[in-house]
Amino acid sequence: MKNFKKVLFTILPLLTLTVLSSCKKDSNDTPGDSENKNFKFTVTVDGVEEQDYVSFVFVGATLDNAKTIWKVNGVTKNNETGISLGKNDFLGATKTYVIESTTPLRLVTTSQQCLNPGANNLPFKISFKAEVNGDVVTNDQNITVTSTADYTHKYDY
Repeated sequence: MKNFKKVLFTILPLLTLTVLSSCKKDSNDTPGDSENKNFKFTVTVDGVEEQDYVSFVFVGATLDNAKTIWKVNGVTKNNETGISLGKNDFLGATKTYVIESTTPLRLVTTSQQCLNPGANNLPFKISFKAEVNGDVVTNDQNITVTSTADYTHKYDY
């Protein structure tokens, strides 16, 4: 069941945005710049171990289907409409990642899943903050992930 949840939370946001971005609007229905938003996400994972499962996925879309829309820790990710961070990203020295849109986006969907699969595993902590046009809209700080308390969410902004 956990493998199914992993696949679901990784693929569902990608499929949602593919369907939504493939819908073409009439020129009379084109939204103004006020409907496009700037996004910033801050993710911190501390204490993760090799046996833990960590997945953060960010997928965005523009009206003109731009392909370069993200930067991670200040580095622009060319030709990437989706960013995925996993356990291996947090095993090294870097514990915090800042994901920002390089251009205003029409919509963003995110999914997060953090699991601590065994009773003998040490708990780890995560923080997830989402900002839209400079306003904090999600602020989950210092959440402890244990064998009985996972962190699983999907947000659409």
